[in-house]
Amino acid sequence: MKEFAIITNKYRDEKGKLTEKIVQYIKQKGGNCTVLNNIDENTGKYRIISQEETPDNLECVITIGGDGTLLHAAKDLKGRDVLFVGINKGNLGFLAEIHQDEIKRGIDRLIDDQFNVECRMMLNGGVYRNGKKIYSGDVLNDIVIHRGGDLAVTCFEVYVNGQLLGEYTADGVILSTPTGSTAYNLSAGGPVARPDSQMILMTPICPHTIGNRSIIFAKQDVLEIHIKKAKQPNVELRKAVFDGDGIVDLISGDFIRVKAAEEQTKIVKLDEGSFLQAIKDKLGD
Repeated sequence: MKEFAIITNKYRDEKGKLTEKIVQYIKQKGGNCTVLNNIDENTGKYRIISQEETPDNLECVITIGGDGTLLHAAKDLKGRDVLFVGINKGNLGFLAEIHQDEIKRGIDRLIDDQFNVECRMMLNGGVYRNGKKIYSGDVLNDIVIHRGGDLAVTCFEVYVNGQLLGEYTADGVILSTPTGSTAYNLSAGGPVARPDSQMILMTPICPHTIGNRSIIFAKQDVLEIHIKKAKQPNVELRKAVFDGDGIVDLISGDFIRVKAAEEQTKIVKLDEGSFLQAIKDKLGD
């Protein structure tokens, strides 16, 4: 590969020193590189990277930051036939493949095409109100329905392929991809899945019952989460959150339809180590 774009998080690489180091090394090795900052200079928040900002012949996107930087890049550039690889300047870094101490080695392998590619499934979620879709988005990690600022638990019904699975009383529910299984899903007590597997994981958040557990669904299943009446009349604080930043306010009667997305994200794998070893290294015994 020769055509790269670097998407950098200025909060992780504040003075851009690491970014500049990578740009110079890619050029030294005969590659081309476009640099994009995914932080809005005016608001200080994540901004959407438009596909027009990247070259038409782009082959690989290198993100500098944590897993969130790569998640945003994958969502912004979905539909492009490009590979993604992350340089970890965050915390755990399950998605970010290249350690800061191994950048030159990683770049060498990218340019020499010495890597494997994992195709990661994504989820598509649509929020419906009064029979109309008011929001749609694809995620690489998860879609979370949460009680928001309401201190009371929320009630919702879950349907699978049109059939009622059950009614839940909880703080919310997480619909996760295998890639997202090591994120909020794991913290909420959900199972860990191989990131290249094909399934949808559903994990209730602090359910108010003894028996509720995570459920794993097939890739072809379609889930609907129907929002029941709020505990406090006329107080609507519940939210649907798409990969941490696409936030939609929910009201009683809304439902969220979740299914496998048509697009997939291609993640570069440079390390031949097993997924189980990575879990052990990052999360401990």
